Amino acid sequence: MMHSIYPWLKDAWMAIHQNHKLPHALIFKGKEGIGKHDFAIAFAKSYLCQTQLPNYLPCEACPSCHWFPDSHPDFKHIAPIESEDDESSKRKTVRKKNIAIHQIRELSEYLELSAHQEKGKRIVLIEPADSLNQSASNALLKILEEPPENTLFILVTSQAQRLIATIRSRCQLLELRGPSLEEARLFLDGQKIVHEESLLSFTGGSPFSAMKELENQSERSVITQLLAQGHKVDITKINYTILTQGLDWTVNMIQKWAFDLLLSFHTQQSYYFKKEEARIYSQAKQLNLDALLLFTNELNELKKIASHPVNQELQLQNIFIKYKQIFEPS
Repeated sequence: MMHSIYPWLKDAWMAIHQNHKLPHALIFKGKEGIGKHDFAIAFAKSYLCQTQLPNYLPCEACPSCHWFPDSHPDFKHIAPIESEDDESSKRKTVRKKNIAIHQIRELSEYLELSAHQEKGKRIVLIEPADSLNQSASNALLKILEEPPENTLFILVTSQAQRLIATIRSRCQLLELRGPSLEEARLFLDGQKIVHEESLLSFTGGSPFSAMKELENQSERSVITQLLAQGHKVDITKINYTILTQGLDWTVNMIQKWAFDLLLSFHTQQSYYFKKEEARIYSQAKQLNLDALLLFTNELNELKKIASHPVNQELQLQNIFIKYKQIFEPS
């Protein structure tokens, strides 16, 4: 729980609290790793606080603050759960989990109960909202069409476009900006986190993504070394151990490399892989631009199904086969 608002989110914090007529549903949208979760939790606690402070932060002393979040009867937090497929999987990889329909049905039953506090206010926090599966989305839509009185829904996402249009139309969007590179650097320094400057470039300036990526250095190094081989990459070395962080994370890595190839083709610079800038520029001079553009489109399509129970190892091998092809003459 944060006891102050991150500097880059202070404008959004003031704007939402100065809106004296909140809608029944909000979407908090922003890049991965900028503190959306902490912002949403702080707002929910502040919203339910019985003695809010002048800066709109919760008082931390009233019964509501003491209950929050795990024991608060007027706060419901819905997050993805493991599916049966994930639980039965013998291979230890990270897969994106979904918010399932039974969770929304349980939410509907919860909303039939009376609020605990005198003012009757309740908050439902759904994050990441883009992990709602189709059935859960449809069930949530029915609730939002006739929302319970005094209940505020907050949907947190970095991919609002993945929410069904009818849900988006029933929510007010609040854009949460990410920090500048300098703000992110100062934040990490303040947390006493030792990091390379290139790590913030890799995560697009998202400090919490940078903190998470510090744990993935070995996996990131393996994939970077493979990508650095360009058309000489050995497909036989593409095995399941590369997928320790899941296909979604791995595809994201390759997407960033492809972006840098395209950027280097036009500007001779890299954005994500600063330490590999010279190698990427060397590859950019050899690539087939049409093939690269086709490759990036295929990666975008694969990202949509990366969490599905497909043969991930085969998918990864296909990616690298097509990666080699972007360096072949047209």
